[in-house]
Amino acid sequence: MQQPMLGRPLENQNSNPGEYASVADAVQLVLRRLIRLLIGTLSFSALMDLIRVIYVEEAEKKLSKDGKKPTKSALALMTGLDTRVVTSVLQDKFKKKLEPNEICAESALLDMWATDPFFSNNETGQPAILPVEGRGRTFQGLILKSVGRNITVKTVLDRVVSSGNVQLQSGAVERVKLLSPWYSPVSDDVAKMTDIAYIESSRVLSAAIHNMETDPEWRVPQQGRWTYRLAPQNFRSFRKEARQLLEKQIKEGEQLLEKFEEPKKQPGQLTVGIGWYQWGGHETDEEGDMR
Repeated sequence: MQQPMLGRPLENQNSNPGEYASVADAVQLVLRRLIRLLIGTLSFSALMDLIRVIYVEEAEKKLSKDGKKPTKSALALMTGLDTRVVTSVLQDKFKKKLEPNEICAESALLDMWATDPFFSNNETGQPAILPVEGRGRTFQGLILKSVGRNITVKTVLDRVVSSGNVQLQSGAVERVKLLSPWYSPVSDDVAKMTDIAYIESSRVLSAAIHNMETDPEWRVPQQGRWTYRLAPQNFRSFRKEARQLLEKQIKEGEQLLEKFEEPKKQPGQLTVGIGWYQWGGHETDEEGDMR
């Protein structure tokens, strides 16, 4: 059985190139899972916009916490961003809200269809039913104006039809009707699970960051146990027994929280929690497969 990994990568100035490579591998593990959740729901450019703002915001917090003045020059050095980019982020007061047309290509297309008068019905003012092919006020024209020239009509149409945003109407001339301008490529159930995944991932990292920045006596439990030597035929049995173990611990954890929970919500109270999960066996790129 593997023991918890101790120590901190890049803990001193004598780190060798291999240690830097190890950190890069670890970062890729985290980012790969995050990106797997984001693909198809948030564009690369939108993600970069968010990361740019958060990088500057977190750098400012770190400098202030260390008792240093968060000047634009210091923020640029710490983040690797140009001072002009840092200035822009600061002037926008760390704005992180994305408009629908900024989230992804599908959202941009649907937003334009719903709001641009050119693609509206002249009599009703509602989004027009558009011919699929052709120039001008067509679905193809909408793609050219909102997404760009290098995306095929079929690629976009398949996405927005499968998401339930658009209805394809057959006839001598194929047409499409806008059903909803709010792009949601996943079901409500998957959306809820995705939200939980983001929140729980954030909490695990929060515990790790807390332990790195606090004295040993104030650190919280943050460990894992695993093996690289589980026979595939035993996986289902292991998963069944692991679930039974965790369900027992979950009940005990709920009782502990109830014991300490105050009867009423009041200012100044803290948010605390405990997490349970079993990992491994779900994917082909787990840590053991990358060794």
